[in-house]
Amino acid sequence: MTGHSSWEEQRFLYPHDIRDKFPVWEREFNIEPFKYERSRLPFRLTNEDRLWRKQWLQDQVLAVNEPKFVPNLHKIHKNPVRYRWMVFWDSIFNRLRPVVGNTTSSMLRQTVPKLLLVQLGIWSWIYMVLYHKQDWEKWGGYQVYGYKGKFVANVSPWKTLDSTDYVDRGFKERTTNRWPEHKY
Repeated sequence: MTGHSSWEEQRFLYPHDIRDKFPVWEREFNIEPFKYERSRLPFRLTNEDRLWRKQWLQDQVLAVNEPKFVPNLHKIHKNPVRYRWMVFWDSIFNRLRPVVGNTTSSMLRQTVPKLLLVQLGIWSWIYMVLYHKQDWEKWGGYQVYGYKGKFVANVSPWKTLDSTDYVDRGFKERTTNRWPEHKY
């Protein structure tokens, strides 16, 4: 088998990485020709391959004016809502920059909006738990159980429950349809 090498030689020449276990769409896409030094040995590398690698290495060197500054590039890559959100917070923290300094202002710019969103989410969840409890009239909501007391003496004594007391969800405390034909 000319042109092919054994699996031991392949394993030695091309060491494996943990990223080789990733799915194809998550692996890094490396276009470097002859990435491993072992594959650049004189008897494996032709003159054409050597010129190809030399050109590739020269292309990796940045020019003096690179990377190029493109004005308004940050506007192009963001949707309008995200862009307005960014402009709002940038205007606030750019005013703070002379007072608190560049580093502190940048750190606050990154953390304060995120913390406010987390706080809004927590407040929304607390509102849902407090004011949208689960009862017999609607499908959704949160089922909230009250505090039973710190000591056993404070807990009301056991009472006998019948089959209609389980999973009641406020049905017996309703104010409408209380006549006998609506009992269950």
